[in-house]
Amino acid sequence: MNKTIKKFLLGSLLGAASITSAQAGLLTYQGVTFTSAWSGNVLTLEIDAAGRSGDWTRATGLAALGFNGIGNYTGVSVSTAPGGTSAWKTSSSELNASGCSGGTNGQAGSRLCFSGQQIALADNMVFSFTFSGSDIQAVDPHVKVEFVSSKGKKVGSLLSQTLPASPKTSAPAAGAAANSPVLEIPAEDILPSAALPTADASSPLEAGDPTAIDANPAAVPEPQSITLLLGGLGLMGLIVGRKRRA
Repeated sequence: MNKTIKKFLLGSLLGAASITSAQAGLLTYQGVTFTSAWSGNVLTLEIDAAGRSGDWTRATGLAALGFNGIGNYTGVSVSTAPGGTSAWKTSSSELNASGCSGGTNGQAGSRLCFSGQQIALADNMVFSFTFSGSDIQAVDPHVKVEFVSSKGKKVGSLLSQTLPASPKTSAPAAGAAANSPVLEIPAEDILPSAALPTADASSPLEAGDPTAIDANPAAVPEPQSITLLLGGLGLMGLIVGRKRRA
């Protein structure tokens, strides 16, 4: 499903239950897409992990999910989760390489760790958490995940990334036209253009005329010159004839 559509649907779904402002976040890491949406004190996270890559390629399951940067809450309930998580537990501990065993760092109620028996990785894994308290920060959540092998061993990174409110894109360089790549061709690969005849004031043919073969054709004798030539030849023939009769 298109990522923009996912963000819209998640925001719409949560907005139906609350008229407060909603904020969505999107992050793709090693072939896995994380889409978050806040609506009031409800945080929904969707994980699409069917196309995982990099050091997550060998992962087969999810064993824990963690958040921080969500403010301070006094209670939390899980309203939506994939099948197989009914026995999972929540805590305010930090998610680390050993699961939800990290300390609260003196910030109890500002972190959330949700963990249990691993569930299979797939697309459309949706989790929704409803927080209680007056100091919830419904902004870009910082997310961690524990992906594991079929034997329950941690595989790859814990992610530990903030889901930005909107994807970052690179702006085109100043003066460059958007979506207009410039193809540079080496000079030695450029074929010379075919020579075209050029205009010459002394030539009776114009440049570009299909009958023009030479840009500077040889001069053609005028009719007067031909007449003089023939007259001269005739006179010479007459003189030669008289000498023979003498």
